Amino acid sequence: MGKDITERYFYIDFLRVAAILMMFVYHVNMIFVSEWGWHIKDTSQSNVLMELNYWMQFFRMPLLFFVSGFITCILLEKLSTLKFIIQRFNRLIIPTIIWTFVLVAPQIYFERKLQGVEFNYLEFYGTFLEFELYPTGNFHWLHLWFIPYLFVYNLISIPVFRALQSYISTTVSGIFNKNIPFLVCIFFAIAILPYTLLSVHYPVTYDLIHDYARHAQFIPFVLAGVLAYKYKPIMDFLEEKRSVILRLAFLSIVIINIVRWNGLEPKNIFEDWLSQPISYCFLVLLNFNSWLWVLALLGYGKRYLNSGSKALTYCNKAVYPFYILHQTVIVVLAYYVVQTADNAAFKYIFLLVVCFLVSATFYHLYIRPFKYVRFLFGAK
Repeated sequence: MGKDITERYFYIDFLRVAAILMMFVYHVNMIFVSEWGWHIKDTSQSNVLMELNYWMQFFRMPLLFFVSGFITCILLEKLSTLKFIIQRFNRLIIPTIIWTFVLVAPQIYFERKLQGVEFNYLEFYGTFLEFELYPTGNFHWLHLWFIPYLFVYNLISIPVFRALQSYISTTVSGIFNKNIPFLVCIFFAIAILPYTLLSVHYPVTYDLIHDYARHAQFIPFVLAGVLAYKYKPIMDFLEEKRSVILRLAFLSIVIINIVRWNGLEPKNIFEDWLSQPISYCFLVLLNFNSWLWVLALLGYGKRYLNSGSKALTYCNKAVYPFYILHQTVIVVLAYYVVQTADNAAFKYIFLLVVCFLVSATFYHLYIRPFKYVRFLFGAK
């Protein structure tokens, strides 16, 4: 069973690696994008990179959560529930705890340094251990937020998968398989509406507990991954309709940008924009756009990326430690680079190349060869 699963779902591994690489590019871009703040900012800012990040923000995290739901099912077919929870705890929670104190703290330290706060690292670390939450205080898990969220969503996936595995009859499965387009549309409606309604009332917190809107956005992608694994015709449908989905995705982002670039967003037009029906139509379009890009990537991935290689095997093992490392490397190097008088384009290319090489080399030389270090980074 393990061999068949590995051979059949190479495209899931490809998309997982691609999503993390997009996240790396996204975070390097954040140093230079206009409009949005970040830990380290260059004085030169780019509207082009801003648009690239605006586009990527719609699907990079949703794609990862879809993939996580899919992979959860593969693991649950191999492991008991208890072994699955222990494995997930070891791979997700232990690295979050360790690297929050080792790799996140330097990011906040260099951010404060660039803001003009004068203290050495030991003095700063004392404030980090006061556990007053960033940005008011100096304690946070920053980019590692994704990992505990993933752990919680893995736990939510267990009863869903077990129920589908145990209680859904072959008759129901047959009905489901024959009505894929209709049921996909119903799932869309159910998935999109909660986030649409919650996103205007609950800001992003990344604290796990109060991040209601983000949970409403991400959990449906996880559940979609579970369903896509359980009901194989879903992925066949996405592969078959990939061209149509991509056209719709492209059209939706074009419409969104026409609205944005012309200052026609409802919140810019109406003072009481939350009471206007058109506002919710626009929010639905934003959420629909996320789903379309994720489904398009899945369809094209299944069609063209479903073959393995040694490089894919290596990257699939490396990508999680790379994720844990990458933002610290970016922030530390960027702190020094943005203070130089070099051309902004040169700074950007330098950071893109060097931060990738440093993160990848650190994995290859100091994580991959050592079993206990791999464990601390949640790697196999």
